[in-house]
Amino acid sequence: MAEGLAMAFIEDPTNEVRRRLHELIREPLPVIDDQEMAEREDAAEAYAGEDEGHFVDFCEDCVATSVNAMLDIRKIQKECLDLYMEKEPPNYAKKEAWQSKVVIPKPHGAVQYAMAAIRKAFSVDFLSIENEADPTAAEIWEKLMMRQLDKRHANFPIAFTDATGVSFAVGQSLEMIPVWRPGRGLQYSLAEPWKIHRDPDALSRHPQSGMYWIHQEYLDAFVLKEGEKQGKYVNAQQAIDSCGEMPKGDLMLTKEEIARRKNQIWRRSKYRKAVMVSEFWGTILDKKGEMLLPSATYTTCGRKVIRLPKKSPYRTLRWPGMSFSPLPNFLRYDGRGLLEGIRTIWYFMCSLLCLHADNLNWVVNPPTEIDISSLVDPDDVDNYPGKQYLTRGTISGQQAIRTVERKNITNEVLANLQYADQNFQRGTFVTDAVQGLPGYRAEITAREAAQNLDQALSVFGLMGMNVEDGAIEAISAGAETVEINAGLDDLSEIFPNEVLMTMVDETSPTGIRLPKLTGAYHVSGVSAVMRDAEVIRAIRDTILPLAGTPLFAPYMKPYNIIKSLERRLNLKDEGIIVDEAAAQTVDAAQQVAQEEAIQIEREQKARELLTPLGQVPGQGGGA
Repeated sequence: MAEGLAMAFIEDPTNEVRRRLHELIREPLPVIDDQEMAEREDAAEAYAGEDEGHFVDFCEDCVATSVNAMLDIRKIQKECLDLYMEKEPPNYAKKEAWQSKVVIPKPHGAVQYAMAAIRKAFSVDFLSIENEADPTAAEIWEKLMMRQLDKRHANFPIAFTDATGVSFAVGQSLEMIPVWRPGRGLQYSLAEPWKIHRDPDALSRHPQSGMYWIHQEYLDAFVLKEGEKQGKYVNAQQAIDSCGEMPKGDLMLTKEEIARRKNQIWRRSKYRKAVMVSEFWGTILDKKGEMLLPSATYTTCGRKVIRLPKKSPYRTLRWPGMSFSPLPNFLRYDGRGLLEGIRTIWYFMCSLLCLHADNLNWVVNPPTEIDISSLVDPDDVDNYPGKQYLTRGTISGQQAIRTVERKNITNEVLANLQYADQNFQRGTFVTDAVQGLPGYRAEITAREAAQNLDQALSVFGLMGMNVEDGAIEAISAGAETVEINAGLDDLSEIFPNEVLMTMVDETSPTGIRLPKLTGAYHVSGVSAVMRDAEVIRAIRDTILPLAGTPLFAPYMKPYNIIKSLERRLNLKDEGIIVDEAAAQTVDAAQQVAQEEAIQIEREQKARELLTPLGQVPGQGGGA
């Protein structure tokens, strides 16, 4: 026993965890020059032609590894998605026809309130790029990305809000995959989390960690055939013929399950055939586990490789997809949403209200007890309003027909519902104060209400910082997509000709060469909005009252106060405040007037000191 205890304390197990984390965080890929990379790419392509079964098996093995590791997590996500859609609790299927099936509309509203906070945070100027070493490059990229992220192109605020909404519901956002549409520019394709298979060793908050990233999707057969004509795919018809009806091992991606999540019934047109396509990104290994390509991509369908292995076209990205979580898990790559912790509470609230509604049936329409021995006609037991019975007198004097009363427990039920609702709000962080509702307390001071709101929003500040990190990752991926696809025509409506001429490069595949994509990205999201609210509150409660006192007024700069409010209230486009030159003129005039007022006040005090006691200024002192 002593020996066992001694063995238990030989080494701290957290040391092994730290070592493994050190290995996984941004595992540096081997440094390979362009020539060796080209040779490896040619070798991998030849390998795929000789033994494409290995690439198919390797992709399927990676998918199976991810599916098995995420099995329990996907079940929770499936349940949370049903909860968000406010589907009937599972036990309702066993109810009788007369029993109530009440669904309380709360989970959907909680997620929508959180999404509204995200959407409100992304104003027009939500992105800024800074590069002290090359300010011109930062300015070019900021203008370019703001144009590509606007409503006419990627419509990033809406796409990001939708992705964030799923993360609030199930714990992990939609996968934001930047794609380039010729003539339309940057777009974001949003994929559900269960269609993305990541390496189980991927780290929290690091979307580019792990060894692989696989996107599975059903595509129409004609799409593959058209892609083959355009040179995008190969062996399309053979791949279609080799496809089965069911994906191997992943019940989340069956056609019936996909339709069920949409509240639809699977029924495909007889003219359309959908096949499962798997797009692999990451490190490719051979049969011995040796590396073929460190950062590559290929596509499989059925038992065929329909796009041969190629190195990743991105400058730094290993794969294009990015996702995030409002409350990331500490140990794995996903997180927790707003609904995971209140699932059973919501089931309880729905069941309690159903039981109360069922009980009200007996309270409003109570059962009737009939003593047939007291009836003249024992068979006359029908009961309806205004019914008359012929009865005999009873020995005990009891009524022949009596109503069986039940106790009304509405107050007790409402008290329990209120307690459950309070726990629901605490579990989702969307309290009455966040929603602007009065809450359950009848008497509450304005100061206490403001304090409750401030504390309730603090956790949204934390979640806001987490989703802002996801926004930066998605925008960075979009920038690299723009970098390798944008041409001269795409930039002509943004930059003048003199700037465009400096970007022309005939050796580049796109005909232009943008400045090097470096610098720091900043996104003004929820946390920035909350900081702005704090500044506005400080100006209102502290600065403005001090500005009205003679002691502190000389030290205040009114124009700076107004500009601070203009920026934080997003009123720049309204043209309410004067420009810098006019402000300087006003400040100078106010400064002169202030100095004159101070001088007059000083002279007044001096005259008061020089005037003898009891003597009226301006009058002589003689008799």
